[in-house]
Amino acid sequence: MCSTIMPWWSVTAAKAGLRLAGVAVLLVSCATPTSTLDGDMYDWKRSKGTGVLHLNATYTAPYCGGADPGPEGMPRPHPWQGAMFLRAAQPDSTGLFALNELRSPIIDTIRTDASGQGHVRIPAGTYLLLDLDRLDNKRYRQLLRDHKKPGIHTHAIDTACLYRWLHGPFGVITITADDTLRIDLPLHGKCSWYDTPCVHYFGPLPP
Repeated sequence: MCSTIMPWWSVTAAKAGLRLAGVAVLLVSCATPTSTLDGDMYDWKRSKGTGVLHLNATYTAPYCGGADPGPEGMPRPHPWQGAMFLRAAQPDSTGLFALNELRSPIIDTIRTDASGQGHVRIPAGTYLLLDLDRLDNKRYRQLLRDHKKPGIHTHAIDTACLYRWLHGPFGVITITADDTLRIDLPLHGKCSWYDTPCVHYFGPLPP
């Protein structure tokens, strides 16, 4: 049997320069064993008490104007191939959320294949599942520099919003020894004018 652990979780993913919107993630834990792949950042074979994380990722492109395609022509989800990163996390008193502490180690990477499936065995514990932009503060600093001042159709970047964008709190995933945690990760793209985190666009929109 599978049990729902947490209904909502905010996360983003980046691949080949693609910026993705916040998504809702349904976390489901199942006791069914599954085959695993070695992690490439952590020697999990030497640790005691490990579990399996199984990720099913999809991506839905945004509809950004133009001729109305009708319900049948709207973008539909398709498998997403890429890498997400697992950072050790200390959950808050609820056990559901944690801050993204940039000094905490990245324990492993989970990569999805062309079918959107990925799995990895990692030590039991609590983690954040992060995209490349949140591993450090490089993009955070770049965004502050690029959008310090208002643009023609944008306000200056909201620094408080951007701090939360990087540090959270975000939902945690909990890996239990000898168990499998299955996560559905539905990612949704943003149109280019809404693509920059914490920058408000107020210009014209395409017809």
